[in-house]
Amino acid sequence: MDGSTARILVVDDAPEVRLLVRGVLESECFTVDTVETAAAALLSLKRTPPDLMLLDLDLPDQQGSDLCRELRREGVDLPIVMLTSHNQGHERAAGLDCGADDYVGKPFLPEELLARVRAQLRREERFELRAEQILRERWDRIHSGLKLVQRSQQPFFSAKPFEHMDSAVRHFPVGRIGGDFYLLESIDDDRYAVAIGDVMGKGVAASLIMSWTLSLTHELMHKGLAPGPLMSELNRSLGQDLNAMNVFVAMFLGSYDRRSGHFEFCSAGIEPPIWFRHNNKHERIETEGIPVGVVPGFPYQQKTVRPHPGDQLFLFTDGLNDSVSVDDQDALMHALYRVLLKTRGQAVNDRAEALMSRLRQKTNGKLTLRDDLTFLLLEFPGGQDAN
Repeated sequence: MDGSTARILVVDDAPEVRLLVRGVLESECFTVDTVETAAAALLSLKRTPPDLMLLDLDLPDQQGSDLCRELRREGVDLPIVMLTSHNQGHERAAGLDCGADDYVGKPFLPEELLARVRAQLRREERFELRAEQILRERWDRIHSGLKLVQRSQQPFFSAKPFEHMDSAVRHFPVGRIGGDFYLLESIDDDRYAVAIGDVMGKGVAASLIMSWTLSLTHELMHKGLAPGPLMSELNRSLGQDLNAMNVFVAMFLGSYDRRSGHFEFCSAGIEPPIWFRHNNKHERIETEGIPVGVVPGFPYQQKTVRPHPGDQLFLFTDGLNDSVSVDDQDALMHALYRVLLKTRGQAVNDRAEALMSRLRQKTNGKLTLRDDLTFLLLEFPGGQDAN
């Protein structure tokens, strides 16, 4: 990627800064768009996505650091270079802490601005080439995962994967195939496995990495690995390549054995599932764990609980939260809690429908997904004697 093809978005409310930056960049044949506010930046990002953004820390309608943090949370991964006051160390720290890739202090030399812009564009080009190479080398594994997607990952999962357990799934990828994935598998007559995960990012690359992860997870499940060792093996097998692409996978793995009545589970940086007990008490369950691909050799642990007959587990990805604005997310989760408690005793598929109905109400009937949305409901039968 060079100056003749790269598009730069400059977000700064000072006219003199926009004029200066535009002149410096256009002199090197970059295509430049300029806006004054965070709101205008969001519109420009959707209308003509840039290859890099120069973002002022102080904007009239929103702090640049808050805008950067919001974009990263939504999976926008283009290079962002913050424009900060030259001698303010706390501003530089704030810019980098929110997810920016670099900063340029004001006032700046044109040569420094150009050098930092070119460095970020070169880094992005190297990342794209490396990601393409890795994904091509892993195509056989990815192809296997795509077959699994075609078999089961549908918006309304209708097959009955477990003979003795009830389940319901709602899966809505933003595109035809997204970065979210799940598995509900009978390992044998008495053991059942569940997985839910979310690949950081969107688009084709996230879909291919999802398929790759799904394929390996499926294979390891059927080798009988318990959740903790399985997560460790995923991290060992995928971690180096994921880290090289700067992509991570958040996951939850669980395994239920009817003979012992035990449910074993392991978390890797995903939203903690909610356990609804037969006595109407509920709690979040998780183990200490970070997303797969962040730290090689991370010591994933697992925990064990013994479900009571009728206990239910609600698993979901962060796309559920992101279906509403940040300010409304707490209210949404409380509303969904109330639905799950109110529908206690109903069939799990009816409860899933009630959740979707409430979600549509909270979005005024206009559910617009910014991220893949997936949730699962499982109902436990108890131990072997619960037949």
